Amino acid sequence: MNEVNTGDTSHSDEDTEELETIKIENLNETFASQMNKVGMNAEAVPIGTLNLEREEYYNNDIGSNPIFITNRGCIKIKDKEVNMIQIIQRN
Repeated sequence: MNEVNTGDTSHSDEDTEELETIKIENLNETFASQMNKVGMNAEAVPIGTLNLEREEYYNNDIGSNPIFITNRGCIKIKDKEVNMIQIIQRN
């Protein structure tokens, strides 16, 4: 997860500068946190750490060329029949 600090310079009459921290989440982190909110035990796996993510994607709905696909990460799910979800995006 990345964090970005931005200075709030709209109030020039103040001596101190206020910093705002913005969290930048990957798509799998966002989905995992939403799944946890509804009671599922989900964990975002860091992007690029699984062999599954390095395989080429072939599907009739997506197209036959893996160049047109972007890996958005995986989500590990515990205590369910499906234990891993991979998020891919068609470019």
